[in-house]
Amino acid sequence: MKFVTEENFIMSLINSLFNINSSNIATKEDLESVVQQMANTFKSSWNNHAKLKHITKHSKEWWNQDCTTGLNRY
Repeated sequence: MKFVTEENFIMSLINSLFNINSSNIATKEDLESVVQQMANTFKSSWNNHAKLKHITKHSKEWWNQDCTTGLNRY
């Protein structure tokens, strides 16, 4: 599972979307190209700003090494 640093993701997305030229969409192919560029922008921004998280039964924010040690001793 990935968690995204939201602010960086949004700024990256805005900057990338701003650079897509959508001023001359005359054909279906032109539209498909712009939409594909937008999809690539979302995917790239997400992948660049997401952090991989490993979910376990102890994946609470408060769970730390002391908790694991105590559980193992128990």
